[in-house]
Amino acid sequence: MLVERFFPSNSSNYQKFKSFFNRLGDTLDEKDIIQLFTIWTFTVSGFVLDVGLNDRFVYWEWSGWLLGSIKLGFVTAIFLMILKPKEIWVAGNKRMSLNEFWTHLGIVILFLIIGWINLDSSFNELIKLIPYALAFIAGLTIFQFIVEYDQTKGEWYNLNWEKKELFLGSSATLLFISILLGFYFDDPIISTASIISLPFPVIALLWSSHVRHLQRARFYPLFILAMLLCVRAPWFFIPLAGLFYMLRTVNYFRYGIVHPSFGVDLPEDL
Repeated sequence: MLVERFFPSNSSNYQKFKSFFNRLGDTLDEKDIIQLFTIWTFTVSGFVLDVGLNDRFVYWEWSGWLLGSIKLGFVTAIFLMILKPKEIWVAGNKRMSLNEFWTHLGIVILFLIIGWINLDSSFNELIKLIPYALAFIAGLTIFQFIVEYDQTKGEWYNLNWEKKELFLGSSATLLFISILLGFYFDDPIISTASIISLPFPVIALLWSSHVRHLQRARFYPLFILAMLLCVRAPWFFIPLAGLFYMLRTVNYFRYGIVHPSFGVDLPEDL
């Protein structure tokens, strides 16, 4: 990241901006801004599904950027101002109860519908949102494992592997069903995203219990789906990149780490 080159963590300029980014980071944490990655991705999933229903072979279509941006602004306002994510959206902060699990699913289904619906929508097509909902549940299941950052050691860790087989096996099964439904509904976006994402929970299930497998299984499936959505709605890359690099910059000045990141913790001998 360029900011690391211009502001090394041991420099006076880094310390000069640290207090500002600490305050900004506290505000972003209070609003749980990082959850917008999920909210936006599934809203645009509904939007792109509707585009694909009108033209199966649509590619790199910019014309819907205004309506899509309005929908993103709308769901952002709902999520931050009405739903109060710090109280409702607890995924990643603790192991969710069944009621909390279904609450998260209900929120995402709402945003899928908001992204999908327009004046010409046929409610008979709502069934084609199911594979997206299953893919979300598959990802949400991974968040039953709590990954935290130890600032003193500079490492990510997870201390609770209880029900590993249940959670990871369920995630892999749901992704497989999402693949089949994606083929059945002739939806190349969700079928491809689920195919590419399937190995992540499978590896975490079959390999040794290491936090790096959870890091990959939590981050990459959402990233893969978002990037495939950009194939049909390239304008979506702009808000995604803005949020991504803003959070990376804030977290670098707060903690000295680049997060969110494509990297994972690796054993010292690798």
